Amino acid sequence: MTTIEEIDVDADKTAPSLKISNVCKSFGSAKVLADLNLEVRSGEFVGLMGPNGAGKSTLVKILDGVYSATSGTIELGGKPVANIGGQAEVGFIHQDLGLVDDLSVSENLRLGEPPIRLLGPILDHHGENKSAAKSLAAIGLTVPVSTKVGELSPGEKTLVAIARLFSKGARLLFVDEATSTLAPRDAAKVIETLKSIVAQGATVVMVSHKLGEILEATDRVVLLLDGRIAADKPTNGLGRAGLVRLLAQHEHDVVESADSTDHRDDNGPGEVVLTLRDAVWQHVGPVNLELRAGHVLGITGLPGSGLHDVAYLAHGSLRPDSGTRMVRDHARSALVPPHRETQGGFAAMSLRENSTISSLRRWVRALGILDTKREKTDSQDMIASLEVVPGRADAEFGVLSGGNKQKVIFARALFTQADIYVLCEPTRGVDIAARADIYRLVHQLRSEGAAVLVVTSDAEDLFALCDHVSVITDGAISEPRRLNGQSADLMEEIL
Repeated sequence: MTTIEEIDVDADKTAPSLKISNVCKSFGSAKVLADLNLEVRSGEFVGLMGPNGAGKSTLVKILDGVYSATSGTIELGGKPVANIGGQAEVGFIHQDLGLVDDLSVSENLRLGEPPIRLLGPILDHHGENKSAAKSLAAIGLTVPVSTKVGELSPGEKTLVAIARLFSKGARLLFVDEATSTLAPRDAAKVIETLKSIVAQGATVVMVSHKLGEILEATDRVVLLLDGRIAADKPTNGLGRAGLVRLLAQHEHDVVESADSTDHRDDNGPGEVVLTLRDAVWQHVGPVNLELRAGHVLGITGLPGSGLHDVAYLAHGSLRPDSGTRMVRDHARSALVPPHRETQGGFAAMSLRENSTISSLRRWVRALGILDTKREKTDSQDMIASLEVVPGRADAEFGVLSGGNKQKVIFARALFTQADIYVLCEPTRGVDIAARADIYRLVHQLRSEGAAVLVVTSDAEDLFALCDHVSVITDGAISEPRRLNGQSADLMEEIL
């Protein structure tokens, strides 16, 4: 493992304190933040958690200057400011890292900065590369600075984004779900880097749904509920059970839903509904798998292994270059894609439009006329049954939290009344309560006789949902292994 050199944090460049007082934010009649008060002291590592829709992302966007607060005050280093975005000592890392794939690491680190010049128009490329290498070494990243960012792993890209902020003087860092799409090893490296930065005087506020990250890294955990601070406690001594109690008002339901054995029975799967036989697509394959009615098959693997490509092959979105995809007569397939923001929903469209768009034939009357009244009623009923917030079919998809967006994507899949459900990263970036709702939904699909394929890099999903699990490595899939409620030790053995 690479070592992390000491970051040059001068005494007059230590992280400023942050004080948020009585901040409110409303969108129309909907109040998202209500008299929110929060203090972050210099040198702290603060975890910010809460259900989807609690106001976490809205708060970060207010601080970054994307939104303006309806009322309230923000102080940075004891001085009132409208927002802290654009301040040299403050940096924000979102899931969209703001990097340019076609530029080198060195060029990305200097985006927005004047070039280093030798004389007149002559650029000092050697000096720029030397400065970039020093910035990377400071956070323990050892990649050539001439490498195109598009060639890096997701974890390396995140570290480049961190290095860029600190090379520009940021000492107060907001990290918004930056590890939610990373492989465990990459996520661990990012957390290790953030801890080292804090140990040397910087401050980090991290929004995360991952309990393990919060417990391992942070000094305090702050819980947002309904736009207010519901809890603010030291992480030390809290433990996983205590953190779950903070996060879930209905802890019993959540734990029961996440149980890895209660949904399984000994009746065995039904008939084969889908078969991939020696299917090859580019570097992926040959893939051999069978999906059966009333059965949940899980597939897991590391980024770059071809994991998501298998989901598209199973769904039929990708046609194999060779081999075959066979489905039972007239069997229909529905897909929940891995990236709801870019592949799932239409931000400017309503929840009704997003949920029904794949199944409009259900509401077509004679002469091809769409029965919009029945469509609206059915979509409203579906949204209510999935407990989407806000519970209005005419609400705009783009303003929803991550977990509620995911429920709308599930609603679209359910309206197809498919025989096969391909769920790709079904709980990515959702809170513990939304995860439990999704688990209940998958259990219901299984009990109703659907064939379900869960393609995920989340081990918790595998043990909570799947009857059998296969692992994909370098495009090749292992034989499925049965999960009999055994512990995560089995997953370590499989991997």
